[in-house]
Amino acid sequence: MIRPITLYSCVILGVAAHGAAAGDYSIYGKAQVQLEHTDKGLMRYTDKGTHIDAPFSRIGVKGKHDISAQAQVVYKYEVQVKGFESDDTSEPFSARNTYLGVQSAYGTVLFGRNDSRFKYSEGKIDQFNETQSDIAQTIGGQDRIADSITYTSPKWGQWQWALTFAPKDDAKTEKNGVAALLSYGDRALKQTPYYLALSYTDALADIQALRVNAVYQWQRLQGGVLVQRSENLAGDKDGNSVLVSLRYYASDAWQPKLQYARDTSQLRHDSDSEQLSAGVDYVVDKQTSFYFLATKLELNQVSDTSTAIGLKYKF
Repeated sequence: MIRPITLYSCVILGVAAHGAAAGDYSIYGKAQVQLEHTDKGLMRYTDKGTHIDAPFSRIGVKGKHDISAQAQVVYKYEVQVKGFESDDTSEPFSARNTYLGVQSAYGTVLFGRNDSRFKYSEGKIDQFNETQSDIAQTIGGQDRIADSITYTSPKWGQWQWALTFAPKDDAKTEKNGVAALLSYGDRALKQTPYYLALSYTDALADIQALRVNAVYQWQRLQGGVLVQRSENLAGDKDGNSVLVSLRYYASDAWQPKLQYARDTSQLRHDSDSEQLSAGVDYVVDKQTSFYFLATKLELNQVSDTSTAIGLKYKF
């Protein structure tokens, strides 16, 4: 049997060795390391005590290849790299977005593992993305779906829509899984200073949820609000979620930030949850940044706190 680590390595190295045949491609990644301390270990993505972590470090290859004047094959193979940590040396890779599809004037269709369009709808609202303060700590629906089909429409002005579909046999539910997204503005906030999204998911990762969120940047201040209604398919858990985030560009380098999240659906924890996070990023350049964060998670009967100082490098 071919081990996943060998397969992924062969794919990445093979594309690098035969770039001429693969069309336009790039090898990219993120190396992230942090020194963190967590009091009780109740939080997702971290354990009790003091640790050196590599939260969501990754490497991947993505590219495109013209198959006609109007269409291209597009692909991505991406894995999470966990080899920084002593307990992950036997399985240092895990799957992230990995897909193959076609892009044309009629939109883009992708087959494989991909962020559901419900998860994708968040845009830049999460100021503590891929840390113990991540939006997924408290709010459901942040799922990467394997064996899925993703369609993204062309843009009509600032409007765009997208769908995720997973057959019930692959979604492991009694019904086909779907997610739908309608957005207005620029998700990356580069073309417009605003992004608004309405999204819905049903049967993907065992939940049904409706989400409305918006992000706006006014001069040096960026703010976001998310409101969500969720329930599981069994119908025995349901509730509301809200998230508010702020980032202030004090200078090109210093960027303090705050984030508050609350959830009553109990989809992530066995009780209502509330999390308050504060931090600051020191941005050296587009690729390199240092950060500090402190976060507190409140459950009904207990709470947990975590602090971290880290370095992030994108290539």
